[in-house]
Amino acid sequence: MRLSWPLIGRSGEMRTVERAIAASDVSGILICGAAGVGKSRIAREALAAAASRGSDVRWTAGTSSAREIPLGAFTAWAPSGVTDTVQLLRGVIESLTAASSAADVILGVDDVHLLDDLSTFVVHQIVQRGAARVVLTVRDGAQIPAAIQDLWTAGQFDRIDLEQLSLDQTTE
Repeated sequence: MRLSWPLIGRSGEMRTVERAIAASDVSGILICGAAGVGKSRIAREALAAAASRGSDVRWTAGTSSAREIPLGAFTAWAPSGVTDTVQLLRGVIESLTAASSAADVILGVDDVHLLDDLSTFVVHQIVQRGAARVVLTVRDGAQIPAAIQDLWTAGQFDRIDLEQLSLDQTTE
């Protein structure tokens, strides 16, 4: 049985993330913070809340092991048997953004700073096309690809910087 810990001390941050997901004037949100501060947890909670409201959600994570593999973070959405790079990219983007109904699609990418170049391109294209709302997490001090930086510096993303929980919040 999996233990499900309640999310404590992050209600304000959750509202910020949920507003960004729902806003029509932004493409999503970038959640920044130190290792272990709860970036992944708050992103997953926000996506779970969106799914409970009828959104189609996708979740992936950048990893150092997949960074050397083109489209490493998105292999689960890659069409089989396709060898042409453009067709492969098109298939991944279509698979990620296909909605089961009129629902919104929300893509969560944990540790976006660890994506390979083609995976970064996929995220960039999804944002540029407005094909899905995007929730990204990034570790403080991480080297962030220029294409990802362009997304939020152009004003298309909200940003939230998570701080450590206080001793009282941790005790609760």
